[in-house]
Amino acid sequence: MRVNKLHFSGLMILILLFSGSYQLKAQQDPLYTNYMFNKLVYNPAFAGTNPEFICATFLLHNQWAGFGSDADDYVGAAPSTNSFSLHAPIPNNNTLGGIGLYVINDVLGYDLTTTANIAFSLKRYFGFGAVYLGVNGGIIQRGINNTFWRFPDPNDPDIPQGEQNGILPDLGVGLYVFSQNRFFAGISSQHLLPGRFNWGGPENELVNISYITAGYSFLLPSNPLIEFQPSILYKIDKAKKQFDVNLNVMYKDRFWGGLQYRQGDAVSALVGLKLTDNLKFGYSYDLTTTELNKYSQGTHEVLISYCFKIVIKPRIIIPNIIWTPRYL
Repeated sequence: MRVNKLHFSGLMILILLFSGSYQLKAQQDPLYTNYMFNKLVYNPAFAGTNPEFICATFLLHNQWAGFGSDADDYVGAAPSTNSFSLHAPIPNNNTLGGIGLYVINDVLGYDLTTTANIAFSLKRYFGFGAVYLGVNGGIIQRGINNTFWRFPDPNDPDIPQGEQNGILPDLGVGLYVFSQNRFFAGISSQHLLPGRFNWGGPENELVNISYITAGYSFLLPSNPLIEFQPSILYKIDKAKKQFDVNLNVMYKDRFWGGLQYRQGDAVSALVGLKLTDNLKFGYSYDLTTTELNKYSQGTHEVLISYCFKIVIKPRIIIPNIIWTPRYL
């Protein structure tokens, strides 16, 4: 199926954003082990890519379990993230791709961040598959609350006291290419609008981060019930470049298990189950490979996804009727 010509001039803007200069200090966005099932939160072009379903995804990421659980200066320092995303296609349209939204709540010690964005995508079909171009916009609220976290020096003038909050606008763009049930590739850039949160202490800069992702699915020739699904995610900013490499193996399109490596951070095991054709559950455990392994019991992540089947009633077309008088 092909559609009328659609100009992706935004693609050139996206490329320029990747090649431009950055003013970065650190990687701020949360990590996801099940990134292959949670694409909307880092690439808005994923919105509406399943033309038959409205899909909702909830993910809970509990990093470095047990870190800071003792009565010391690091109580409450272990990061935790939960995210919710929802996206749907725009049916009966050859150009509009889909709409979506996501909310992320990220806690890192005394740093509390909530992100809320709406995503929108355009699409175009080719012989190999489909190309989606997306944009997301919303807000980021970031605050600090050092009242529950013991500092080595509570009188440090660079550490604001009590609660502080700030809100900044958020903007991102993305490109997503896929062939149904075979391959996917995406490139996206988030936090394109510069901004700073200023609590009276050090200014906290909202920095840009870019993502490149790709994956492929193929059946085992000797056993078509087994499907291999390798994928990668590459995260880029000036302060740090990091890649995740994953291999999931699906059995009977119902069960999956996998292994993953995150550069300089962790190795992971993933398992999952399709409870029904629409409901999916996943779990992963990360074994930290850094010195933090001495102080934590690893990282746990839980994924729940449900897709609602879209029922589109066919349009009833009444043919032209010519009324003529009837003589009896």
